[in-house]
Parts: sequence; C-alpha cells; structure tokens
Amino acid sequence: MNTTNDLLARYLQAIGDHLPAATRDDVLAELRANLQAQLDDRSEELNRPLTDPEVAAILKQHGRPILVAARYLPQQSLIGPAIFPYYLMTLRKAAPFAIIIIFLANCSNILFVHTLPELIAGILRAIGLLIPDLLIFAAWITVGFAIAEYVYTHHDAKPFGLSWDPTKLPAVKPQFKGKSRASRIADLIFHCAWMVYVLEIPAHPYLILGPGELYLHMLNARPAPVWHLFYAAVLFLLFFQLVTKITAVFVPAGLWQTPLNFATKVLSVLFSAWLALTNVYFVPTGPATNLKFLADVNHWINVSFRIFLIFVILDLIVEGWKLRPSFQAKRLVF
Repeated sequence: MNTTNDLLARYLQAIGDHLPAATRDDVLAELRANLQAQLDDRSEELNRPLTDPEVAAILKQHGRPILVAARYLPQQSLIGPAIFPYYLMTLRKAAPFAIIIIFLANCSNILFVHTLPELIAGILRAIGLLIPDLLIFAAWITVGFAIAEYVYTHHDAKPFGLSWDPTKLPAVKPQFKGKSRASRIADLIFHCAWMVYVLEIPAHPYLILGPGELYLHMLNARPAPVWHLFYAAVLFLLFFQLVTKITAVFVPAGLWQTPLNFATKVLSVLFSAWLALTNVYFVPTGPATNLKFLADVNHWINVSFRIFLIFVILDLIVEGWKLRPSFQAKRLVF
C-alpha cells in the first residue's frame, strides 16, 4: 500500500470509529471518493506523486476525524457541533465501566441475605437499577459538556482540531473475517479433551477436588446431592457447546453463532444461580462430623458462588451491551 492510500485509509478508519454503524459505510464511501479526487487533482497539478507531508496537509485541512464525523451526526442545541463528538466519545468509552461499577455496587447486598426470595430480589434490583443509574451518569456527563460548550462559545475559546497530525493516526486494523478452519478444528479438539476430563471426574474426584478429597474424608463429609444435578447440567452445557463447535467447523461463523454464544452465557447464568441458591454443598457422613465447622464451610462456599454469580451476570450484561442494536444516525449513540 503506497503512502497516499495508507494515510487515507487510516484517516477514514479514524472517522469511522465515531460514526454509527447504520450509516458508516455510506459516509466513508462518500468521503473516500471526495478525498481521493482532491489528492488526484493535487498530484496532477504537481505532475508527480504526492509526498507524505503533502498528503497529510490535505487531510489536516479537511479536519480532525472526530469533527468530520460530527458533520454527519445531528446538530445539537445544548452541546454544539465542535464539542458534541467529544461528548459522544466520552459516553461510549465510559458507559461500559459505569455499567460494571454500578452493577457491582448494587449487588453488594446479596452477599449478606439469608433467604431465597431476598437473593432473587437483590439480583433483580441490581439489574433494574442499571437504567436509572446510567441515566444519572449520562446526565452528569451532559452537564459537564454543557458547561464546556458555554465556555467555548462565550469566551472566544480556540476551536478544537487545529493542532493534529494525520501521520500519527493509528495503523489500519485488519478486518476480522472469523477464525480460520484450522483454528476452529483446534478449538473443537480442545473442547473434546476438556469433555473427556469432565467425564472422568466421577471416577476420579481428585481431578476437581485435588487435596480437598482427603480433607473431606478427614472432615467426615461428602458432596451433597446437588452436585450430581449440577454435574448433569454441566454435561448438558458442554454437549450444547460441542454441537455449536462441530457446526462451526463446517459452516463459517455467521448470524447463527452470536445468538448461540449468547444462549450459552444465559445457561451459564442459570446454572450459577442454581448453585448460588443452594445452601448445602457438603453433608456429614457420620456422628464424628464437626457440624459447626461444616456449616461454616457451606456458608462460605455459598458466598463464593454468589460472588461468582454476580460476575457471570455482569458478563452477560456486557455481552448484551455488545449486541445492542446499532442506533440510527439521528439517535444518540453510546
């Protein structure tokens, strides 16, 4: 790729990062045609190929990528076009971190509840509070940028975007076309090996318990029946994933894979919730068992599974955020 095409591609890539998916391709095609025409005209005037500084000068005159993208977004009255793209970028970059922090903060109370209804209510409350808390978060960001807009328009602030260097734009990222067939086969082989390992656990408990198996004998305790049901659920999930991975070997990744991966995460949440809602994980095997100590073990295992459940739900929320529908150009995009 020559310098002209490389700089132009990097410039268009930087603009595309700030455009909604619904209109990105059309806008970039229009910009590419216009900019390429300008570069060709300038090269024809000079009767030679353009140098790096000459290409960079034309792109710099065209404008900073984030501000060029703003020309194709709706103009806002509260926050003007000079600052609005920075406002959108801040919301997009900060929103995932806000989701994580808000959800973890709202979930902290479920570690200390004692009944099943309280646990379910705590999880639902944490999910339900995400929307109002995110709106409050967005409101504070908006207030901050509204103040910046006021300062910008009423105190003769210098316009954004004048001092930037097109040659320092990030390199063009290769387009992801999915895993190669060899990678998909390797993924299937690894999954099959993992299934064999899991299938061997009933005959060899130390594969999962390790030294804990000896500790259970010393404690005069054994796994509760819930583990048998959970083991069956895990096998179901593994076989479900096996079907998707076999399919992926023969059928390239497409629209079918995203919902299947999301469904796998949903099943993981349900299985994790099942364990988090269980109170007894190990039961005594005889009168010599220290019941108080065993009760403490069950309690802290339960707390551990509740913490794990929080992160599994959070992972599902983040995955759902990634799958959110693309907003149209006339709608606010995070």
